[in-house]
Amino acid sequence: MSGPAALTTGFDAPFDLGLRIADVDVRIRTNDETIRARLEAYYEPYIVGSLPSGVTEVRVIQGEAKPDGPFQDVMRVNGKKVKEAVQEVPGGRLILKHETGVVMGLGDGYAFAVGDLRTHLNQGINLVNACYARVIVACGHVLLHASAVSWGGRTAVLAGPPGAGKSTAALHLVEKGFRFLSNDRVLAKADLDGVAALGYPKQPRVNPGTLVHHRRLSNLLEPGDRRALEALSPTELWRLERKRDVDLDAIYGKGTVELRGRMQALLILKWTFGGRGLAVRHVTPPAAMADLPLFQKDLGVFDSGGSLRRLDALDHVSPYAAVLERIQVVEVTGGVDFSALVEVVGELLAK
Repeated sequence: MSGPAALTTGFDAPFDLGLRIADVDVRIRTNDETIRARLEAYYEPYIVGSLPSGVTEVRVIQGEAKPDGPFQDVMRVNGKKVKEAVQEVPGGRLILKHETGVVMGLGDGYAFAVGDLRTHLNQGINLVNACYARVIVACGHVLLHASAVSWGGRTAVLAGPPGAGKSTAALHLVEKGFRFLSNDRVLAKADLDGVAALGYPKQPRVNPGTLVHHRRLSNLLEPGDRRALEALSPTELWRLERKRDVDLDAIYGKGTVELRGRMQALLILKWTFGGRGLAVRHVTPPAAMADLPLFQKDLGVFDSGGSLRRLDALDHVSPYAAVLERIQVVEVTGGVDFSALVEVVGELLAK
């Protein structure tokens, strides 16, 4: 191996796992049997026995990488804490995760993560999902920063500013019988029949405020922890950040998560905690494009281009407009009301 992949040549990776995610084949190789077992449990719905040659390979290595050369921090908007740095190298890109020390590498047809992946397995999962998304984006899909649910294959996508409750809203809908398509990323592509939607194979990561108000999800909390959370004020609970994964298929039954759907509606959640009432209004595609920064997303450091691309480039904007022209777009304002939102989504998907 050459380029960034050379950082893994000192590690045997005898444990193999084949995945097929929405027709994208990914082979995971690791040097750690525990990591393989945990990935097998996580991706259980997508496991296949064998894969064709030439598929994307992702190595998830428990160990320490020692790359040469300087890394450049990837700055974030609004002064947010820097999470990662990149180094462009022949044949690909290296990514350093500051908080965990995990080093990732990307090149044509392969990717790897090296570090304490037993502790930070979520970063290995993120890399696998990014490789899947790169293939889908290369086929013409755009990436939406949103959660999504489906009913009878008809999909509603939920977008909004940070803290709008996208994931919480999706779980309230699942509680009422909707299928879960994706937690934080949705891939969409306009076609002759409307808009195809694909989700990420990633369990939702939610805060305690989401768990405590769900009849079934609250059982994930220890009794003492639940009582302490229930004693918090609504504002304190809303703002509490303590993420954990939720295995929806395990809680609600097999088939709760469906990665495919036909996108019928985009709901832009502009409601506020403590606001009054719930107001819903349909908006035109041009008006919705004005809110593009709320739901537009790119692959960031996992972009297949040689450098980080600009979000406002015309070739990135026009496919979003094509999606919006084929669906209903509604703006939700007023106060946060998940029960009312369930009814709104039901009506939109019934049309």
